[in-house]
Amino acid sequence: MSQPRLVLFLADIEGNLTALRQTLSRACETAHVPLPDVRWVEAAAPMTDAGWRVAEVKLQPSGGKAVPEDHLDSLVRAVARDFRDQAVGLYTDKAGSYGRASLSEPGRPSRSLEGEYIDVVRQTARWLGVEAPVLGRLLDGGATARNLLAAAVDFGNEAPPQGAAANPGKPGRRGEQPPAPPPEPDEDDRFVEAKLVEARRLMEQYLSHRK
Repeated sequence: MSQPRLVLFLADIEGNLTALRQTLSRACETAHVPLPDVRWVEAAAPMTDAGWRVAEVKLQPSGGKAVPEDHLDSLVRAVARDFRDQAVGLYTDKAGSYGRASLSEPGRPSRSLEGEYIDVVRQTARWLGVEAPVLGRLLDGGATARNLLAAAVDFGNEAPPQGAAANPGKPGRRGEQPPAPPPEPDEDDRFVEAKLVEARRLMEQYLSHRK
């Protein structure tokens, strides 16, 4: 079963881990929560190509006490302020089908959303300027990526989830940078895509019969 995860995305791809720990230490002290351990996620090449450095915050059982993920917005604002660029935070609890995300940039209002796991991951991918399955693979591998592909059968898949703030003019990290191209599909992706094509064909056939 997938464990809850808290991942930070820094636009500063050369970001210093010691500086990040210092920022989180100050933010956690202000929020009166214990300082978590944090490390770079090295197996995140597609995110690096898109202009993001990825860090994971190690979560601990809360024991009924406040924990860093309860203060996601303030943590992300602190990172954006200290590193002087965009920052995104994503908390996911796949077992509970829940997600929460926050986007912050110096000089701009922060944006946040929470809701169904898949919806939050898809909207966060839009903020990051990557394909949703790329983010899904980073979180827990192929299972989430396949679920995100299957969600494309929903004809409203391009609309933000309910309650999500729009991201006018900047779907990715920087307006001047286009989103990274999707990775080459593997065998699982091709299987899912074939199923999606068949599902669309059956839906079109059904709709034509109703006319």
